[in-house]
Amino acid sequence: MGTKQILINTRVDEKFRFLARDLNGSVFVFEDKPSLATDIACDTWDVKTGDILQITPAIPNPTSDSLIELGDWRDSLIEIDDEIIYD
Repeated sequence: MGTKQILINTRVDEKFRFLARDLNGSVFVFEDKPSLATDIACDTWDVKTGDILQITPAIPNPTSDSLIELGDWRDSLIEIDDEIIYD
């Protein structure tokens, strides 16, 4: 059984300024800008300061095709600014 893409519209506290996806497809918002860990092989964002909120869980039974459709997770970080999301 495959997966399908859906659009989720939600609201978060205004302190959260960044949104990104992990390798497993889960989506998070961050208070401070996260970075990619460069000293280790990783599949998630490196957060040194600020709060984190998980918006969606991991994609159940992900296939390489379902994750490829979402694009490279390392390119998913975007800034949230007054209800407008900038790529």
